[in-house]
Amino acid sequence: MIDPHFQKVFSLALGIKDPWYIKSLDMVPSTKNPEILEMRVEVDFLEGSRFSYNGSEELYPVHDSRERVWRHLNFFQYRCYIQARVPRIILPDGKVKTVDVPWGHDLSGFTLMMEGVILSLVKHMPVSAVAREIGEHDTKIWRVLKYHVEEALKLQDFSDVTGIGVDEYSHRGHNYITVFVSHPDIEVDEEGRRHQVTKPRVLFTTEGKDKAAVERFLDHFRKKKGEPEAVKVATSDMIHGFRNAMKVCFPNAVTTVDKFHVVSNCEDALDKVRRREAASGGKRKSEALSNTKYIWLKNEENLTDKQRKKLEELLQVEYLDTVKAYDMKLKLQDFYSRHKDYDEKTIFDFENMALDFCNSTMKEMQKFGEMLVRNAVEILNYFDTKRTNAILEGFNSKISIIKNRARGFRNMKNLMNMIYFCCGDLDICFQPIM
Repeated sequence: MIDPHFQKVFSLALGIKDPWYIKSLDMVPSTKNPEILEMRVEVDFLEGSRFSYNGSEELYPVHDSRERVWRHLNFFQYRCYIQARVPRIILPDGKVKTVDVPWGHDLSGFTLMMEGVILSLVKHMPVSAVAREIGEHDTKIWRVLKYHVEEALKLQDFSDVTGIGVDEYSHRGHNYITVFVSHPDIEVDEEGRRHQVTKPRVLFTTEGKDKAAVERFLDHFRKKKGEPEAVKVATSDMIHGFRNAMKVCFPNAVTTVDKFHVVSNCEDALDKVRRREAASGGKRKSEALSNTKYIWLKNEENLTDKQRKKLEELLQVEYLDTVKAYDMKLKLQDFYSRHKDYDEKTIFDFENMALDFCNSTMKEMQKFGEMLVRNAVEILNYFDTKRTNAILEGFNSKISIIKNRARGFRNMKNLMNMIYFCCGDLDICFQPIM
């Protein structure tokens, strides 16, 4: 017979209320390692108790019960488990249903408080590390994450979304996922101060990077009370599959290719020039370009003193195509710094700049120039909407950390759930460890 005082204390600590009660408390050898003790808390329900199902007010008699075990927070240095007979009831339609217990659910084998701690750890640690710390297989951790993410996604509401960004991410070679995010709404007060009204967040992730991915997002968007006609801006990179599909699915959105993607593509072309020259077989060129990749890609103000000195020396070398390509990148950046509005001067200067790229003697910069021509309308739209994919660039960093920290995911669904978890601004209950 359990001491009434201990029964009361543990009932309060575990949140056990009628018709549930603590039947016994024992320190027993662990099933995994008999040399270690663990605490077992046996919970039962009063005979003759009736239970509701799925939040209904009507109570039903118990048909039978099934034994279940949940891992709870440690009791001092000992693992703690709750063991209980979980009743099943018969509904009026004849179906037999398992009753929900107040401390957990059947899917993970953890109590809700233990799941809250696990989620708090996963927020800052790799899943594999969390699994090692708590002594469980990482599959169970992924199961906890999946359950809470899917429950939180049911509460998504897109009725306030007026701006969307889209980008794709590679995973293990040629496997891609597409991520859709919301742009924050900004209001300007009477004093000219800008205030963020809505938070940026990941709205939807899906496998693939084609028109079908956008159509799946549109279907999800409507289910979550989103109004496609209310979306005024859509930002993306220069992949036409995305843009054409976005125009069809969100007819009132002005499709914008922001300056970050344009400059990034120019830097990719510049790096291809550098790699071609470094591998051309010329000793002078290969020695001059050795270990200089980030010197060309960084903005000058972000260079170290050593890198800045090296860049100054390289800019004096007239025979390098990389120097010419770098000069073209600076002209592109200067174009964006000089022009702020969508006017005739901006259009004129853009056309001349695109022509300079197309007439370049370097095939890499020619190809980039052709890209400018093909995407001219969407690139110039930036000067009208002033919307960028900067928020996506921020999420890019988070997603890169997620991928590197996990060192690979067993499946794409785990990766997408982690993106939702870290970037979706979901309503998930975390449990502080202390």
